[in-house]
Amino acid sequence: MHAVETNQKAAALRSPQPPHAEEPAQRAVVLCVDDEPSVLSALRRVLARDHHEVLIACGGAEALEILAERPVDLIISDMRMPHMSGAQLLSEAASRWPDTVRLLLTGYSDLESAVSAVNEGGIYRYLTKPWTDDNLKLTVREGIDKRRLKHERDRLLAITREQNDELKYLNNEHENRVLKRTRGAR
Repeated sequence: MHAVETNQKAAALRSPQPPHAEEPAQRAVVLCVDDEPSVLSALRRVLARDHHEVLIACGGAEALEILAERPVDLIISDMRMPHMSGAQLLSEAASRWPDTVRLLLTGYSDLESAVSAVNEGGIYRYLTKPWTDDNLKLTVREGIDKRRLKHERDRLLAITREQNDELKYLNNEHENRVLKRTRGAR
């Protein structure tokens, strides 16, 4: 490593950038999955007001296709759908895209299905139909905030590891120079 690079890295270690200095605020991407078009329309209307990018899927297979094509911050899935239940979809999403926050939305107070979705799909929250718009928006915001905080924590941990490695390197370089000078003075 050249002395200029070492000095630049040392300066960067002393004055790290603020967490969001270079990151523009992005709209959260929310995927809504339900076999009822009226429910999808209502979800889109409510979530669009909070400036989320809302994607729509009419079933689990379509949702998995969307998830494979692009990153999604949060999934809201109905529990009872033909061909693939919400619990099955959320379980598959949890295994393939673990960072995506998962919400279960259902009109049934079927405790067994909710427990299955929590255990298999690692859902963040369980909401019932009919929902209140304020509760839905708050739950989505909290889920997205949770995801962003986790990403920020992971980013800061990576920076800390990198800085620690660099400090170890600089310390070893310093110790080597001291040893050389000490040996040369004898």
